[in-house]
Amino acid sequence: MVDILIATGNSHKFREIKSIMGDFAGLNIVCLDKSFQIEIVEDGETYEENAKIKTEGYVKFLDENPGLKSELNLSYIVSEDSGLEVDCLNGTPGIFTARYAGENASDTDNINALLNAMKSKKNRHAKFVCLTCMYDVKKHSFHYFRGELNGLISKEVSGAKGFGYDPIFFVPEFNKTVAQIDASEKNKISHRSIAFRMLAETIKESGPTYESKTYKRI
Repeated sequence: MVDILIATGNSHKFREIKSIMGDFAGLNIVCLDKSFQIEIVEDGETYEENAKIKTEGYVKFLDENPGLKSELNLSYIVSEDSGLEVDCLNGTPGIFTARYAGENASDTDNINALLNAMKSKKNRHAKFVCLTCMYDVKKHSFHYFRGELNGLISKEVSGAKGFGYDPIFFVPEFNKTVAQIDASEKNKISHRSIAFRMLAETIKESGPTYESKTYKRI
């Protein structure tokens, strides 16, 4: 069994990641609930820096709580930083995607702010980016994986599935926004799926620590 801690307090992201990783046997995917109160300041200038900051925050927290660290017996600690890059806005919101409309902004606030910023724009091309940072607990090493999903920013909200900017991110090959695509399909094409599948494949290829028939759903 390969025990992997997903370093996030975002329940939407965790469920999505767990679903993606569920295609790979032998992986036990866990997270820490919000009662552990892990304080992390994402002040990096790139997705890579922010993802590593999150991972290091969890590594530090577990080092300070050896009982919990021993109980979890982790092989890897994994975090991710993701964002939306819009061509006509020079790649913004980028690393500020979650707080585009300000600190503590809701998904609706962010969507409205983006649609207002693009009212007069003809070029609607954009891409979702996901950068994962995997920390190997035994080797004390970091590895990075990047996934992208290209599409267009629609002019109005469509769909009620997903989260974040999904209701305005239009995927031409499906003729739908991400918020209109079933989760099973989304988890085959999304930026997060691409990055985490590469990560899982790397773990699979790492050798005897990977057990193909012992996956446990949680």
